[in-house]
Amino acid sequence: MLQTINVKSSQIPDKAAQGLMDRLQVSADLHFGENIISISNMVVGILVFSVVFVIFQLFYLRSRKKYLAENKKMVQYRVNGFLSDLLFGDNLAEDYYDSQINAFKSKIPLQKSWCKDLLIQNIIELGKNIKGESKSGLLSVYFKLGLQGYTERLLRSSQWYLKSKAVYYWRELNYSKAAEKIYPLISHSNHELRSSALLAYISLAELDPLHVLEEYTDNISHVEGLNILDVIQRKKIKKPENLGKWLEFEEYSHLIFALKLVAYYNDLDSGPKVVKLLTSLNPKVRLEAIKTIGKLFYFDAEQTLIDSFENEEEENQIEIIHTLKGIGGDQSSEFIHQLLESPRSAELQIAALYTLKTLDQEFSTLDFGSNLNLLKAKKHVEDPYLTQ
Repeated sequence: MLQTINVKSSQIPDKAAQGLMDRLQVSADLHFGENIISISNMVVGILVFSVVFVIFQLFYLRSRKKYLAENKKMVQYRVNGFLSDLLFGDNLAEDYYDSQINAFKSKIPLQKSWCKDLLIQNIIELGKNIKGESKSGLLSVYFKLGLQGYTERLLRSSQWYLKSKAVYYWRELNYSKAAEKIYPLISHSNHELRSSALLAYISLAELDPLHVLEEYTDNISHVEGLNILDVIQRKKIKKPENLGKWLEFEEYSHLIFALKLVAYYNDLDSGPKVVKLLTSLNPKVRLEAIKTIGKLFYFDAEQTLIDSFENEEEENQIEIIHTLKGIGGDQSSEFIHQLLESPRSAELQIAALYTLKTLDQEFSTLDFGSNLNLLKAKKHVEDPYLTQ
């Protein structure tokens, strides 16, 4: 009996301890739950704040965009009126001119870069449609509005695209004095800027502008070449005195462009050097040389073209055939007759037949026997609108 009581009394502290542990566990669970709820509330708060912030930003950006658009529209309206009154008005006195410009400055946010860009672009666009004194007046407006200083700051920028913007402005304004400032950019580290500077320098330089091609180290792409030729044509730039020497350029793209210049200036004196380039290691150079021979109507190259035909790839072979159409004679006619006796691609056969039609007066009586492909091709050459 006494032993039983002792056992039960020894179990009491264990139960108390277990109860205490249970209460502590419950308390811990409650605190953990409260922390979870607190964190959840915080996350929800952050999400709500983020959404509100994004909505506010979108609203702000939209409002600002609308404000800027309306502001630019208002400035554009004032620019149109200002330039029209200034350039086409009856009063051309210098004092009136200056007073109008000063009054205009107070009506627009000229301190803003976008406003300066807008003014320059308007001056450029208007300059494309007028000539004479009015065009000179536009450049005067550009200076009196302080836009030259802005353009020079763009040029001094460390960002290549801002430099390129300055180069573009001067080129479109036809401001020839900027050529010397643009020249150093031809060797800039950025290719886009180098290309832009090259075109602008050729467009603006007044003395032998094409000499810069001798110092330009980049490739001249097809598009760049076309742009330069467009400038040469518009500015009526004279043929370089040493153009023939340019046919010795080692850089292939420069050599190809030199050939284009030979053709443009119809430089027959360079004919022998053009023929030598038919042995170039570069097929594109050979192709341009073939085209140049045709444009020059350099008849002395007929036999050389015939001799080099079989060593060429098909694109160049077709160009040789086209060239022989303009400079060929009996030798070319006989060559093409022999050419059609061997299997060739349909494109080459068509080109050969067109050339033969020009060179051979008896083309219409030619009979290709059982060669159905040639017979069909001949019918097509005689009547391109034939459907069968």
